Amino acid sequence: MISTVASLTWRNLRKVSRTPQIVFSSLIQPIVFLVLFSEVFRSIERTAGFPQGTSYVDYLVPAILITSIGTSSVQAGVGIAVDLNTGIIDRFRSMPIRSEAVLVARSLSDLVRSAGQSFLLVLVATAFLGFRFHSTLPEILGVFLIVWFFGWALSWLYIAVGTMTRDVEMAGFIITFPLMFASTAFVPSSGMPGWLQAFTAVNPLSQAIDASRALALGWQAAAQVLQALIAIATLTLVGIALAVIGFRRSRS
Repeated sequence: MISTVASLTWRNLRKVSRTPQIVFSSLIQPIVFLVLFSEVFRSIERTAGFPQGTSYVDYLVPAILITSIGTSSVQAGVGIAVDLNTGIIDRFRSMPIRSEAVLVARSLSDLVRSAGQSFLLVLVATAFLGFRFHSTLPEILGVFLIVWFFGWALSWLYIAVGTMTRDVEMAGFIITFPLMFASTAFVPSSGMPGWLQAFTAVNPLSQAIDASRALALGWQAAAQVLQALIAIATLTLVGIALAVIGFRRSRS
């Protein structure tokens, strides 16, 4: 099982590396968003509701890490949908391997890609935009772990969509972008209307952003981290269950 997952994961990563548009969306697009939003919304750091003594770049980077992972996780669902449509999954099923290995490998390849994406984004933000962590090494590690596993949880959801519909890109747009812009990614929730504050409080994207931001900035983070972990665990379990059901149904 382990060797099969490793082989299939490597196959998925090689396939991604040969697709320029995926490389661009995973590595270059988040950097473009970071530069754009850091300039457009920089004046927010002078408003009353913004955390005092915090630069907007330091406030923004954890959010861009989460949102970029969220948007790029769509590729996990696109990949499994393409494999189903091209018949490669049928070939895998004819081999003496466990079918679950295909799904696990797909999610792990997305996790590896997310890790590389997050490291590059932090490196660029540090080198060119003056981003700095204001926390200890364990808290910095916690930021990356929340980013990676939140992306991994979303990849399972998109894999589920891919196995059930074999068409993920429109679903990814419908799911990710409303959650992103109705979140605490770019502005504090204190300045939002009451109904939108209520939504951001239960938005899993906001929960992951708040936890990673609190850890990155050295704020009290226990409550936010707990909420984020619950959201990640819930999304992962739901995604795995639906992905397995969809994968089995796709056999017919």
